[in-house]
Amino acid sequence: MPTNISANEPVYTVLHMQTSAAKPTQQERIVSEIYQTLQANPAQLADEHWLRQSMAADFIKIFGGTAENLRCFAAPARINLIGEHIDYNGGKVFPAALDKYLYMTVRRREDDQILIRNLQLPGEYRRTLSARGIGNNELSYSLYLDGILELIQKAGLEATGGFEALIFTTVPRGGGVSSSAALELCYATLLQGLFPVELSRLELAKIAQLAEHEYVGVQCGIMDQFAVAFGKAGQAMLLDTGTLEYEYVPLDLGDHCIVLMNSNYPRTLAGSKYNERRAECMQGLAIAQETLPIKNLCDMNIAQFDQLAQRIADPVIRKRVKHCVHENNRVHKSVLALREGRLAEFGQLMNQSHISLRDDYEVSGDALDALFGAASSHPDCLGARMTGAGFGGCAIALVKRSASEDFMAKVGTVYKARTGLQADFYQTMAGDGAREL
Repeated sequence: MPTNISANEPVYTVLHMQTSAAKPTQQERIVSEIYQTLQANPAQLADEHWLRQSMAADFIKIFGGTAENLRCFAAPARINLIGEHIDYNGGKVFPAALDKYLYMTVRRREDDQILIRNLQLPGEYRRTLSARGIGNNELSYSLYLDGILELIQKAGLEATGGFEALIFTTVPRGGGVSSSAALELCYATLLQGLFPVELSRLELAKIAQLAEHEYVGVQCGIMDQFAVAFGKAGQAMLLDTGTLEYEYVPLDLGDHCIVLMNSNYPRTLAGSKYNERRAECMQGLAIAQETLPIKNLCDMNIAQFDQLAQRIADPVIRKRVKHCVHENNRVHKSVLALREGRLAEFGQLMNQSHISLRDDYEVSGDALDALFGAASSHPDCLGARMTGAGFGGCAIALVKRSASEDFMAKVGTVYKARTGLQADFYQTMAGDGAREL
C-alpha cells in the first residue's frame, strides 16, 4: 500500500494497546469493559435510541466531559444480491444496505487535534487538521480516515477545529460486506455534519471510492460506496455502474429471508487479487474493442461474447470476460424474477453466480465454497452465493424464514466439519444509508 510520506514527517501518532505481558492502562480497561457490556446486549444493539445513549455514556467515560453537544452518525454494511465483480466493468449490480451499522459518536474540540478510538480495535488515531500525507499505517483503518479527510478538504470542506470520536460497529469486519465503505461514508457524513461543505451523497460516495484508490491501494468500483450512501430500508437498488443511474426495487421476499454467513476465513488475498482481476478484465476489454464499439465489458451481450470468445487466445482472460457478460445478464433476470415473486428462479441465479465466481472468475476459495455447498444443500435454501471481493469473507443465502434457525445450525455444523472454522450467521434486512441519528 502507498505511504507517500517521509519517515521524518509523521502526520499522526498511533497508540497501541499494550500486549498481554504488560499491565493495561485505565483507558484500555474502560474500553474493554464497555465493549463487553455492549456485546452482552445483542437484542438492544438493534435499538438505535438505546445504542446512541449507551455510546454517549461510553464516550464520556473515555474522553471525559458531558453529553452536551455530542452527535452520532451511522453508516450501514451492504450485501450485493447478485452482480459480483462487474461494478468496475460497467455492469448492473443489485446491492442493498444492511441493518448492520458502523456508528461514530463525536464532539468538537477547541484545538485542531483529531482523536478517534474504536471500541473493538486497539490503538488510538491522532492527527491534526493541518497535517498532510499518509502515515505508517500501523493502525488498520488509519488510511481510510486520512483519505476521507484530505479528499473532502480538497472538495471544499473548511474545518475550523478538531474533534474526538468513538467508533462502534455491528458490521462483520473483513467479511466482504464493505465494512470499509461503512467507515468511509460514516466519517465523510460526520465531517459534512460538523463543518460547512455542500456535497451531495453521490459526491461523498465518489470521495470514498477515491480514498480506496489513492490511499488504500484497492482499485474498487463504485458499488460499495454507492450502496452505503444511498441505502433505503426495505429496498434493494439496481445500479448501472456505467452511468450511475439507479432505481429502488422492493426487497419483498415473502416467507423467505436473507441469511448472511461469515466464513471467518481471513481475506488476505482480496486486495492484490482484486487488482489482478481488474487488470485481466482490461486485457479482455482491449481485445473486444478491436471488433466491438463498446466502452465496458458489460456492454456486450451473450451472443456477442460467443462470437468474440474464439478471438481471446488466453483461456484465463476468456473466462474472466465470460463471467462479466453472463453475470450482468443474471442481474437483469434476477431483478425481473424478484419483481414477479419468482423466488425459486432468483435462488437458482444466485447458485449460478457463485459457480461462475468459483470456476470462471476464481475468487471464491475453499472456505466460501464449503459454505456455499453446505447452504445450497439445505432443503429450505433456495439459493446461495459468495458476496464481496471473495477469498474469504461472507456468503448469503435465501432461506425460508421459519427454517432459518435450523439452517444456521446445520450449515454451521457441516461447515465446521469441512473446514475447522466456526461460521457466524445473521438474519438480515435492508437498512437505511449513511446519516446522522
